[in-house]
Amino acid sequence: MKRLVVSLLLVWVLKPGHAQLGCEQVDGCSCEMSDGSGRIQLRSLARPDDPYRIDHSIFTFLYTPCEALHNASGECKDETSVCQLFKEGGLGYNYGTADSAKFSVDPDTSQVRISYSRVDNNITRVSNVNLVCDPGQREKALFDFEWADPLLLNFKLTSVCACPGGCLTPPVTCSMKDSCTCDMSDGTGEINLHPLDNPWAPLRSSHLQPDLGRNFTYFYNPCSGLTFANTRCTNVSNCQVDTEAVPVIFYPLGHVAPESDPLFNQDDGSITLSYIGGDDGRHFDVKLICDPDQDVPEFTALGEPSRHYYYMTLKTRCACPGMCKNDPQARKARYLKWKASHPD
Repeated sequence: MKRLVVSLLLVWVLKPGHAQLGCEQVDGCSCEMSDGSGRIQLRSLARPDDPYRIDHSIFTFLYTPCEALHNASGECKDETSVCQLFKEGGLGYNYGTADSAKFSVDPDTSQVRISYSRVDNNITRVSNVNLVCDPGQREKALFDFEWADPLLLNFKLTSVCACPGGCLTPPVTCSMKDSCTCDMSDGTGEINLHPLDNPWAPLRSSHLQPDLGRNFTYFYNPCSGLTFANTRCTNVSNCQVDTEAVPVIFYPLGHVAPESDPLFNQDDGSITLSYIGGDDGRHFDVKLICDPDQDVPEFTALGEPSRHYYYMTLKTRCACPGMCKNDPQARKARYLKWKASHPD
C-alpha cells in the first residue's frame, strides 16, 4: 500500500501540467515557452534611437530591448539597454547591457522576465523587466517603473509582443535604393525624397543652442547634397553655420548618403535617416514624419543633444510610402526657377 501511494505521488508530480514553466532563450530578444504556447519575440519593440522613457523622482530611466541605445552619454554609452540618468545632469548609470539579456519565468507567478546586468569596478547593477502580455496593446508598448532596491531596478513592459506568438511577423524595414529613396518591406511602397532635392536652395532651419546661448542655422538637402563655395561644406548632406562668429564658420555634418538602411518606428510610423562623416566626428539623424497634407516640407533643427550629434525632423508628404516619385523634369524646372531669380 505504501509503495502504491509513493507511485501515485510521483505520477502526480511528474505530470506535464505540473512541470515548471520556462522560456528557453533563443537570443537576446526572444524566448520559446516550454508549454508549447509559442515564442515571445520583442524585436519589433526595439527603439535604440527613441527609447522608452520614464521620469521618476530625481531620475530618468531609458530602455530599449534587443539593441543598445544610440547616442547615449556617460556610462550609458557602453552598449546599454537600461540607463538611469539624473534629471539634474551627470553621467548616469548603465543598468544593463544589451548582450546581457536573460529570459526567465517566475515560478510563483508564471511571469516572464528579461533581466540585464552590468559589472563596473566590482559593482553589479541589475535591471528586471517583467513582460506583461496584453493582446489589446498593439500600437504602442507601455513601459512602467515598479520598484527599486540598491543596485536593482524593476520595470514592466506591457505589449501584445509579450504574449507567446503575439509578434512573430518580421519587423518592418525600409531598404535604401539610392541616397534618398527606400522601399518598405510591408509592401506599402517607397519613400522618395527626390521632389525635395534642391541643392540651389536647400531646406534650412535655425536653432538656439541653450548651453551656448547662440543661434545656428542648419541647411539640409537630401539626394544630391549641397555645397557652399570656398567653405568646408562641400558635397555634404547637411551644413551647420555659425552666423554669429566672425568670420562665419561652416561645419559639415555628414556625407550625402545615409550610412545604412533607415530605422522604422512602429509606434508612430516614422523613418529615421542616419548620417555620418561630418567634421571632427559630427553626425546627425533626420526623422521623417509622414503627413499627406504637408505639401511644403517642414524642416526643423532640434540642436545638439550630445557633443557632435545633431537631431532634426522633416515633415512632408514625401515621407509617406508611395506618395512621391523621382521626376527629372520637375527637378530641372526647380533649377530654372532658381536660376531666374539669381542671375549672374
